Amino acid sequence: MASDAKKRLVDCGTAVDRISNLPGNVTDHILERLPLHDATRTSILSKTWRGLWGMHPNLVFDEAFFSQLVSKMNNQVRVSKVSKIISNILLVNHGPILKFHLLIPQFMHLHLDADLWIKNISNLGVKDFMLRNKEPFPYKMTSYLFSCLELTHLSLTNCILNPPHRFGGFGNLINVQLVLVKIAADMSFGTRLNVLQLDNCTGIEHLECQFKFDNKNLTELIIINCGEFNWKWLECTQKLQILGLLTTEVPDSRKKEINLEKLVRDMPRIQILFLHSFFLEFLEPGAVTMKRLTTKNLVCMSVHHFEFYDLVRIRNVLCLMSSSPNLRSLYLYMDGKVKSKDGLDLVGSSEHMVGSSEHMVSSVVQYLQSPTLVEMIFDKLQTVKIHKMVGSRAELQFIKLLLASSPLLRWIKLLNTTIDDPKEELRILKELMSFPRASKAAQIIWT
Repeated sequence: MASDAKKRLVDCGTAVDRISNLPGNVTDHILERLPLHDATRTSILSKTWRGLWGMHPNLVFDEAFFSQLVSKMNNQVRVSKVSKIISNILLVNHGPILKFHLLIPQFMHLHLDADLWIKNISNLGVKDFMLRNKEPFPYKMTSYLFSCLELTHLSLTNCILNPPHRFGGFGNLINVQLVLVKIAADMSFGTRLNVLQLDNCTGIEHLECQFKFDNKNLTELIIINCGEFNWKWLECTQKLQILGLLTTEVPDSRKKEINLEKLVRDMPRIQILFLHSFFLEFLEPGAVTMKRLTTKNLVCMSVHHFEFYDLVRIRNVLCLMSSSPNLRSLYLYMDGKVKSKDGLDLVGSSEHMVGSSEHMVSSVVQYLQSPTLVEMIFDKLQTVKIHKMVGSRAELQFIKLLLASSPLLRWIKLLNTTIDDPKEELRILKELMSFPRASKAAQIIWT
């Protein structure tokens, strides 16, 4: 026993310091997965680790960083301390910074500090830059951002972008995501851009030079509530694979520029399509369109603010579906209400509708029962989601059409329905499942 204890003591004394002798790629992975405040603590592990975190290329000042740092401070103290800590981290860093993510919490008043921090990293090779401003007023982005010419990913929230005069664009940007951003002057994100997402932004007319020539690399374009933009831009985006147009602010003078049929036909590579149902009005009706329009690569279609009492939109969404032989997923997002022609909101099943709204729903039901649609087949359709269903006859007839026309249909999910009566839910489910031509493999999931 004594010899065993002595042996263990000797082994401990001569043991290899594994922490200090980890390969560089392993220590990089460890630091990369640690929150920043934990990464700084690794300096106490050993002399080898003391300076490692100062060379860590990823600096992420996110919710977790701020919540742990300022939870017990009053507002004035925490602003001062946070500013000092972030400044010291940047001062200690003695290597390149490849990722810089900064959250500006509400009422922290860090805009002036952010100017200095961005200046400090502008010549350190940053490639991934994200700034989320939660202050009630926008952050006016410092011009030093436009000196970060090695940027590949840019994400901004609640900011003002005012590029310097004669700014030539970013040469390496491939992904741009802007939320609540005002673009104050003409600019371009560069010719290598793959992904452009604009959400509730203003001044996007200043991006005209971005679309001036063919965008040979742009594969994803999403525009959400960004006001008026030039529809001619979309003629230069023939390699798009993902297209999202969720906006309705189009002046009457510009509506004649919109041709959904031409738009989709000129983008033969589209695989995922997000549309506000407003755009369905700009698709020429009739069987001629069904034969002429073909979107062979479309596998997922999502239509927002869909209205089952609108015959034009019902007809045209079916036109798009029938023109997409490889469509696998269909998502319909509704308002959960039906409006009559006089502007009144009529919520509930069609039995409670009166006057003009009842007539509109009856017209849709009659159309969905027409012989030409009964013979329609969606060969590849597998999943359907319908959000905020109200239980109208038009909705039920549309679901029946899908059940009858989709041999590979796996399930239909009815999400966030506005039907509160369990008996009514049960009645609808029984009606759908007992439909004679329903696909035997399909499940109807009510959540």
